[in-house]
Amino acid sequence: MHRKRIDYEYRDRRDEINIRRQKTRRQEARSQWAEEGRTQKAPQRGIPQKVSVKAPRGQRNPRRRRLAKKRRLQEFFAVFGILLFLAAAYGGSKAYVALQKWEGKAEKQTFQVLADSPSEIEDEIINLAILGTDEDGFRADVSMIASFNTSTKALSLIGIPRDTRVVMTNEMTSFLEKNGRNVPERNGVYGECKLTELYAYAGEGNRSAFSVKMMEEILGIEVDYYIKVDLSAFRDIVDAIGGVDMEVQERLYYVDPYQDLYIDLQPGYQHLDGKKAEQLVRFREGYAQKDLKRIQIQQEFMRVFLEKICSTESILKNMNSLIQVALEKTESDITLAEALKYVKYLKDVDPAKMTTATIPGEGGSYFDMDVEGTKALIEELIYGIETTESVQNTAE
Repeated sequence: MHRKRIDYEYRDRRDEINIRRQKTRRQEARSQWAEEGRTQKAPQRGIPQKVSVKAPRGQRNPRRRRLAKKRRLQEFFAVFGILLFLAAAYGGSKAYVALQKWEGKAEKQTFQVLADSPSEIEDEIINLAILGTDEDGFRADVSMIASFNTSTKALSLIGIPRDTRVVMTNEMTSFLEKNGRNVPERNGVYGECKLTELYAYAGEGNRSAFSVKMMEEILGIEVDYYIKVDLSAFRDIVDAIGGVDMEVQERLYYVDPYQDLYIDLQPGYQHLDGKKAEQLVRFREGYAQKDLKRIQIQQEFMRVFLEKICSTESILKNMNSLIQVALEKTESDITLAEALKYVKYLKDVDPAKMTTATIPGEGGSYFDMDVEGTKALIEELIYGIETTESVQNTAE
């Protein structure tokens, strides 16, 4: 590149010198013609006179024309090549910086728990915790596990009700005490709270870590990664793929000024943009089963959403906006290198064959999970072990 820069500078100086010489010649010629006009000298005999021979108008020397054309082509491809290089360098650096920024958004958690080494069967399973938070970021209203078996290609989505009764582990209560944070106590049980409340008790920098650890405790699994999405990100992601089309089963109407929540959807098959999709997945007060029904609707929405996002046409059409929203408005502890390692499995994901379920139990103000039923459900959907109880849960 240094050598080319010198060549261009030389060419510029050469052109400047040639222009100056031509200007000087024209001035000398005009001076000579003016002098000849004043003296009106007759041409001397025997001395040949200079005759100016001009090429016919519109015609140029063929060799000079070829050289000029070649030079223009070289300059065009040089400029075009430089622009391509700069565009590639800019796009690559922008993507790299964005991905580095996304990696840096993961919690710098101080809450750590030593984990056992995973078994061989667990090496074949990728468990992703999906956390959906409200806009103030204090509560996790959505808690799901997406599990993909790289061997069988089975994809499962397991929902955990937000009001599930949980009891903090000794590590959690000790951590909160050590850091001067409040530890809840309900019904005489130290550390008891709802799953959605656990997120708030953990405090800044450890919210996702507490939620993921509790999901591991109550489900008896190892979670590999988590991804956190807030409501504004949810709306933008749905809009980034152009919305989704799905059936709204019944009239949904609910107003809560305190949460700035306004839900008004008519029943029927319809197109949902980001705002309408948010109304659909947040509605629960009008359902007889409250949060259980809402989880079913959320899982159905996830199925339709994945079908849309996994279609080749949708990916190509919305790639830029989707990547931008995903990088700017989500948080995850997965690194770029790890994410690229799993790209090869995308072709094996079939949303139409995804299995959805909610952990069994009974709900009121608290949802009390069925421990044995949950264990059977996990064994069937994640580990592929079918039990009598899991068959009954599936039938129900």
